[in-house]
Amino acid sequence: MRMSIALVLVLAGCTGDAPPSNRTCAGNLYDLCLTEHDCMSGNCHTFASQGFEVCSTPCTTGDDRPCKPNGEQATCSAGYCTPAAANDCKLPHQ
Repeated sequence: MRMSIALVLVLAGCTGDAPPSNRTCAGNLYDLCLTEHDCMSGNCHTFASQGFEVCSTPCTTGDDRPCKPNGEQATCSAGYCTPAAANDCKLPHQ
């Protein structure tokens, strides 16, 4: 009986969600940012409809190639590379 209870408790604790990242944002493409100084590209862009502010890079609307250097899911929209989500990292000053 004790073994069954322990197994249920262990399984109940497994939600399948990955733990939050402990990685500090380094200013890479699609890392979280607050100012242009947080980004290696010098471009911290607010994507209000997606609800995040990340390091981005200018692009030519319709040409998604510069937005996917490492296979990221991103598109060029309104002249900036727009990712599907921000990278999983914490701002260094948080």
